[in-house]
Amino acid sequence: LDNVEARLYVDQRCLFYRLPMLESGTLGTKGNTQVVVPHITENYGATRDPPEKSIPVCTLKNFPNQIQHTLQWARDYFEGEFRQGAEDV
Repeated sequence: LDNVEARLYVDQRCLFYRLPMLESGTLGTKGNTQVVVPHITENYGATRDPPEKSIPVCTLKNFPNQIQHTLQWARDYFEGEFRQGAEDV
């Protein structure tokens, strides 16, 4: 799942139906996993991560769903198209 709201929803459904959940994610070179077993381990919604400092690349390329994503995509595109190296000038 690519956003916190969806993860929290699935977490609540897994708790309700007493099903285990394996949550994992990446951000650049960082990765994380969390195994949730209802009523044995801490559930995903029990703690909150600090706000992300950057937008995941997969979100920008595949599913920009907030205005900030669109703005970051435009900045990245602009830099890629119009930045010239010293040897190209």
